[in-house]
Amino acid sequence: MNDARSRIDSLIAQGVAAQNARRYGEAERSYRSALQIDPSDPRALALLGTLAGMAGQFAMAIDLFTRALQRDAANADLYHNLGETYRQLGDTGKALPAFNRAIELRPDHFEAYRSAADAAIAAAAKAGNTDGGVHARELRRIAAQYLLKLGRRQYAKSLGGVETTFREAAALDPQSHEIIRTLGAILQERSLPTEAIDALRRAIALKPTDAQAHNDLANAYFNLQRWEEMEAAFRTAIALDPTFKIARHALVSTRLMSSLYSDKATPEESFERHCAWGRQMAAEVDAIAAPMPAFTNSREPDRKLRVAYLSGDFRNHSVGSFFRPLLAHHDPDEIDVFCYSEIDKPDAGTAALQRLGGVWRDTFAWDDEALRAQLRADMIDIAIDLAGHTARNRLRALAVKAAPVTATWLGYPATTGLSTIDWRITDAIADPPGAERFYTEKLMRLPHGFLCYEALGVDVPDVAPSPAESAGRVTFGSFNNPQKLSMSTIRAWAAILAGVPAARLLLKAPTLIDPGLQRHFREAFGQHGIGADRIEFRGFAATTSSHLGTYAEVDIALDPFPYNGTTTSCEAMWMGVPIVTLIGDRHAGRIGLDLLTRMGLPDLAAPDSEAYVATAAALAQDLPRLRQIRSSLRARMRASALCGGASFARSFESALREMWRQWCAAA
Repeated sequence: MNDARSRIDSLIAQGVAAQNARRYGEAERSYRSALQIDPSDPRALALLGTLAGMAGQFAMAIDLFTRALQRDAANADLYHNLGETYRQLGDTGKALPAFNRAIELRPDHFEAYRSAADAAIAAAAKAGNTDGGVHARELRRIAAQYLLKLGRRQYAKSLGGVETTFREAAALDPQSHEIIRTLGAILQERSLPTEAIDALRRAIALKPTDAQAHNDLANAYFNLQRWEEMEAAFRTAIALDPTFKIARHALVSTRLMSSLYSDKATPEESFERHCAWGRQMAAEVDAIAAPMPAFTNSREPDRKLRVAYLSGDFRNHSVGSFFRPLLAHHDPDEIDVFCYSEIDKPDAGTAALQRLGGVWRDTFAWDDEALRAQLRADMIDIAIDLAGHTARNRLRALAVKAAPVTATWLGYPATTGLSTIDWRITDAIADPPGAERFYTEKLMRLPHGFLCYEALGVDVPDVAPSPAESAGRVTFGSFNNPQKLSMSTIRAWAAILAGVPAARLLLKAPTLIDPGLQRHFREAFGQHGIGADRIEFRGFAATTSSHLGTYAEVDIALDPFPYNGTTTSCEAMWMGVPIVTLIGDRHAGRIGLDLLTRMGLPDLAAPDSEAYVATAAALAQDLPRLRQIRSSLRARMRASALCGGASFARSFESALREMWRQWCAAA
């Protein structure tokens, strides 16, 4: 038996080699020789069936595939090949069951979904309008369902082609609420909010009671700064499904975030919004949470501390760029690090952080009580929130005191509004004396800045020469989230462009591929006399190198206000591009000043909009200074406290120690 099996294996290998070399007669002889040894060998039968199909001998192919399945009934590829053969014969009634069986056996058999859809589409075209088109429409609907399932599988596996698949499905069945809604969600995720809104409105028209569609619509409105429509959509979602926690949390976070982006909301108004949320959250939690026992952590002021960081951004995200140097340089003799990771899809950035050490907890599936219980079980001394009111935050869990000391840092430029968060870690430039009135937390100011930046990757390009040198004109740029581009910002940037007539403005962000958003900005600048030809838009860049490489086209980065850039500003300076900023009246509007001060360029931070315009225009006309800054900025940045991971970690640990000592002393 073993000799026979070896001989069959050898013949099949010879046949496959001949088939790959297009020596089909030789391949057939090898397969038939194998069948002489074992007439029911499924591999030989299947391969012969493939050759028959290629030769147009479909009846023979069907017979061979059917015989192969008698020995190998769980082979999804065989069923797919059988279905394909029936499809070639135009027998959709037999093709679809074969494809269905292939999918049952292997749910990720992408070719089977595609083939089934193609079979139904071909049958629909053949059916035409013989019965008024009813049968054709039903076949297109069937095809659309296969594509819906295919698209979901592609999405789950993070494969390409998802958007194309859903667009095709929607075109085949424009009355499918499920398909249209899913297409809207995909378009929103693909940074096309204008088109997403159109799709989601269609989905809602088909099924007005779909809370998820209203939630997705609200998120699309958020990306277009259509705050009132956003809030109304979130409220509709919650009214339709009062248990819809994601919508409830998103309504809160987006309302609070919009107050930070707005050039109309004062710091006092924003603070009150956050406090109102904090009061509401405290009331909700007090009504349902069981009393928490006293902490049993040892009150030794100088012992090793157990510190937990909570974030949904331990991934390829800007928070990771600033958290990484701290994690890498924490003193293991001083701190035991725990990372509570609120991530459903870890990526390469997650893995890179995990390699730096610490105890990692995957918290995405945990409810608030479970998270608090784990903090206590881990005997955490200091729990630090890195999210604030951004996506995937766990502030609700922290609304009940879950560690002796709690703090917030890095991911959100305002107060949490929670009385249970003890500290906010900041510095005296971002939050100067008097800023305490905008926080429910006490302020712990680090002496050399509250941020530490690390530019990673071997594909980070070198600093390019000033583009003005060769282009003969200055290019201003902003790679910030378009939600930060307030009307006040646009008015100031238009004045800068008017004062430097030959200059252009390059705007880059993932959502700037959206035609509706481009139209919005062109119209906004047009109201101030700036033509569309002076503004260029760029979207998402697939690699760090291509993203940072775009700074080779920029001479001066313009900081938006009242919400400055942070990661974008650090990236610009790393690429030799100076930023010009307006000094604001809140933390979010003072980041630019903070960064420039640490770079020794505080003169590029202007006290008001008139000075902001004048500073940018003057720098644009000083090419020697631009050249000098560009050639020295990366080295200056590398030597600064902003990029000193070890010294930053020592400063941060000193702050943690002070927080801890105060708790110990309060006993």
